[in-house]
Amino acid sequence: MSESSEVAEILRTVEADPSHINFWNAYKKIQNLGLNGTEIPKEKRVKVALLSSFTVDPLAMYLDVKCRMCGLFPEIYVAPFNQFRQEILDRNSKLYAFNPDAVILTVMAEALLGYDFLTEFPSLSTEQRQQDLGRVVDELQNLISELTAGSKALTLVTNFIIPWFTPSGILDNKEGIGYAEFFRSINHALESKYRESGRVFIVDLDRLASIHGKRRCMNAQMYYLASLAFDNSFLPIVADGALAYLKALKNLTRKSIVLDLDNTLWGGVVGEDGFNGIKLSSDPPGNVYVDFQRLLLSYHNQGVILAINSNNNIDEAMKVIREHPYMVLREKHFAATRINWEDKTKNMVELADELNISLDSMVFVDDLPQNRDKMRRILPAVLVVDLPPAPYLYRQTLENLNEFNVLALTDEDKRRGEMYYARRKRDELRKEQTSLQDFLESLGTKAAVLRADEFSLPRIGRLVNKTNQFNMTTRRYTDAELKEMIGRQDCSVLCLHLRDKFGDEGIVGVAIIRKKDLTTWVLDSFLMSCRVLGRGAEKAFLVKIAAEAKKAGVSSLIGEFIPTEKNEVAEDFYQNQGFHPFKDGDSTRYVLDLTKYKVDIPSWIDLSDG
Repeated sequence: MSESSEVAEILRTVEADPSHINFWNAYKKIQNLGLNGTEIPKEKRVKVALLSSFTVDPLAMYLDVKCRMCGLFPEIYVAPFNQFRQEILDRNSKLYAFNPDAVILTVMAEALLGYDFLTEFPSLSTEQRQQDLGRVVDELQNLISELTAGSKALTLVTNFIIPWFTPSGILDNKEGIGYAEFFRSINHALESKYRESGRVFIVDLDRLASIHGKRRCMNAQMYYLASLAFDNSFLPIVADGALAYLKALKNLTRKSIVLDLDNTLWGGVVGEDGFNGIKLSSDPPGNVYVDFQRLLLSYHNQGVILAINSNNNIDEAMKVIREHPYMVLREKHFAATRINWEDKTKNMVELADELNISLDSMVFVDDLPQNRDKMRRILPAVLVVDLPPAPYLYRQTLENLNEFNVLALTDEDKRRGEMYYARRKRDELRKEQTSLQDFLESLGTKAAVLRADEFSLPRIGRLVNKTNQFNMTTRRYTDAELKEMIGRQDCSVLCLHLRDKFGDEGIVGVAIIRKKDLTTWVLDSFLMSCRVLGRGAEKAFLVKIAAEAKKAGVSSLIGEFIPTEKNEVAEDFYQNQGFHPFKDGDSTRYVLDLTKYKVDIPSWIDLSDG
């Protein structure tokens, strides 16, 4: 048995029984295999540093195993006990030598306030309490500033669990700053400080503790014996909270929810019960399905793609979607539909192709266990949700998913549903036109080449790390690395914004240019969203880059194509635009002689500098 299959078997054991002892055994077995991860691609490896004021090793164990369960290969550094200050302030510490992708800083209040704080709190004046509050916030901000100055890592700082016990009891909220309000104010100050930061995130440990039950979060015996702040039952919840950020960092979040219809979006079977007989109303049991649809619509409004995969008569199903008075989700909310009597796994593959997303970006929601089992067996990359037998638990089940988080929500994300609707309208127009040229001319496409900035960086990072088809090199960069490039003189990060008469496509292309010397620029990365391919946008983008290079006195523009399993569509692009291949060591690159280059922008595109 290979190491990878052995690890997979170990992880299956944990999935079948996620008990603490099984996590521990799985962790030890995997560590004993001595995997070095050299064969793992960069985008699947993640280095995490844990800094804490208490014993945090069990959290590292959960985080390690859970990372592997979602396809990440983790390397975790646990700082020495209660040495978080020393590790952050000493630039020669093991923390900085480790060079993590993410740092998790989780500190108990006692480490900052002193262990007598609870005893002294009742005798403190409001002014003294305010001073202590400010002192804690200032120290944490100073530590975070030092950490972000010394490392490019994503910084995750847990807030404080607001105590369920207060010395003043029922009078706590009658005081100027009560005991609970003291910690609530610290949390609020930290959230406010870093709300706009793309590097620092405040992990809501208080919310996680509330979900679990604050009295259950700590095992008093183990806390006093071994400084373990988190009970074994709480550890997986904390690990999941951190994992949400790591999956977003590594672009492992899901993009689409694919839904069944009968007994999923409404109660009953429309083919048997009829339009008026299905359960969908403001009263029980129909209100369960209405509320479930409300949650799905909220996901849609946050950029999650909704689609339908249902064995049904299309006319009957669409009549409900279009006309039923209690339908929350309408036709415009679904990016694609497969309402037929075909095999659902076949439908799912077709939906992925139509939406231009991978199967591992999709979540399948169906009430029938046999449909779910078949989807798991045939398309294991698809995440299959086990809907409970009781429909009133549907909403809660979907809320418990930890799959749709992103580190930044862009305008393109929020408008994704509108974009798919616009694409459907373009497809309809294409069928009406007699030629491709007529179709392209009728779109009224306007393009703008923009320099990357703080506003566009999240979308650029998403494209760089998720685009596979039209991507000349498929080099992946973190937001921190991209931000550094933006500030350098020898580098330029450009993006292409596109819109037409059907809607705004947002940022659809990215070019990273390395300015080798005064006469040579190198296209480190050149990529385009697959949803706009075939409209000439990639050619217009390149023409604009070439024009800017010529204006700067550059005579040679060099491109590179690194083949992957998915980017074959881009293989001939440079040569088709007048680049000539040449050998550069063991690889082939392409050079464009800008002194002779003269290619017009496609006539159907109105191109500007933004």
